[in-house]
Amino acid sequence: MVPAGSIDPWGLFRPQKILFMFFALSTLQVMGKVLSSFVGHRAGMLMTGFLGGMLSSTATTVRLAKDSHDTEGSQSVRMAAMQAAILAMLLQAIVLVGAGSIAALQVVSVHFLALFVITVVMIIVLWRRQSRPRHIATGPEKILDVWESLKLTVFIVLILAASRGAQAWMGNDGLMALTFVVSLFEVHGSLISTAQLLAADQVGLAQYERLVEMSLLASFVSKMFLISIMSSAPFKKRALLSLMPAVLFLVLHLFGWIHI
Repeated sequence: MVPAGSIDPWGLFRPQKILFMFFALSTLQVMGKVLSSFVGHRAGMLMTGFLGGMLSSTATTVRLAKDSHDTEGSQSVRMAAMQAAILAMLLQAIVLVGAGSIAALQVVSVHFLALFVITVVMIIVLWRRQSRPRHIATGPEKILDVWESLKLTVFIVLILAASRGAQAWMGNDGLMALTFVVSLFEVHGSLISTAQLLAADQVGLAQYERLVEMSLLASFVSKMFLISIMSSAPFKKRALLSLMPAVLFLVLHLFGWIHI
């Protein structure tokens, strides 16, 4: 039985979370290769992105960023798969918000609708712009590279530990800042806790709206950070640009520069 709690006095490392990340990354490897063998590389990658986003959009982003160094395959399809993972994350998020409170869902429903539209448009644009790379003959490929999954798991766990350390350092002061830090790699957990604050009348609907926007913005920022430090140069520039419409929408609305 893997303990759910932390194994260190600072609460930074949780065996259950580490095991989940390893499982998620390994599943993405196997899923991508199995789907590709049935529906083709491009469609398989897009489906893997969406299904992987249901499991963990962070792990999916890391996997795609790492794979972008492979010269074989279309970078545009990898970016479309990343957007598909974001779409899955948004679907999960709106279910969590709705489960917490119908009133809360009514407050942020238009925000999610706008992000859905932006994400779907980006998927379509990236899919249509995919290149047709020359096939490179390779030897037999392993279905699962355990060492690769372990390396990526360690990287993600260290990032999560840094985020949790910042959370512990900040305490409960500065709810907006705390929400941003927590949501960098734990957006769904942040949305659940924020909904609980609303249900307990500790925040009003207007503040709840801003907290949800901050959570979603942090999730996009974390993906941009992972892409910036892990992906290839050609993938990095275009992938970051593909995330900018959603980020700009959230920033402009969060600071009251646009109203919907």
